[in-house]
Amino acid sequence: MNGTRNTDDTAARDNGDGLKPQQAAALLAETKLRARRRFEANPPVLSVIRALIVLAAYGGVWLSVRGQHPYQGPSGLAIAVLYILVIVVIAASVAVLRRATAGVKGKTQARPAEVIVLAAAWIAVYVFQGALEHSGVSHAVAYGVYPATAPLVIVGLVGAALAQGRSQWPTCAAALTVAVVATGGAFAGPAGAWLAAGIGLCAGLLVHAAVTTWQQRRA
Repeated sequence: MNGTRNTDDTAARDNGDGLKPQQAAALLAETKLRARRRFEANPPVLSVIRALIVLAAYGGVWLSVRGQHPYQGPSGLAIAVLYILVIVVIAASVAVLRRATAGVKGKTQARPAEVIVLAAAWIAVYVFQGALEHSGVSHAVAYGVYPATAPLVIVGLVGAALAQGRSQWPTCAAALTVAVVATGGAFAGPAGAWLAAGIGLCAGLLVHAAVTTWQQRRA
């Protein structure tokens, strides 16, 4: 009889019949938290990996321009490596984002207008760089301070505004961090600006990982 009773109790617990309201609520909350971590569009681990990649990429550009007198700009190889690594980071982020938002509608889904705004901001930065070169601005500005910091400042602020509108606070904090550090990096000179840009991106991604982790633990 005891064996039968124990079996019935176990089955009842498995079916949720033996759960108290508090236990059921705790189980539901835990399940939601696990699902959120499983499908987080920008999981903390991915942010840390991206932080190391961008720091290495910008660090390579900085090494290629360090000590140039007069300043001429990054080497073609350094720029190629930078763009390749950035593309890898973007591709990985898009893949995770698509997986996380598959079949999901609402604030977590990127709107076409937001993508257009970000793309326009990014393109405008480099169009303006062409105008600087055409105007005869020195290489220290046209190939140093401006391309190292301006894209991060402008796109960072636009991204922060869009993230705030969707209440995505980890992304908003990360984008603001990048913009602020890049702004300060403009005073580091044409060579130092590249290193400052890498540090800014790295710091922003680490801030994103920290805020996301804090939110998950709080939940």
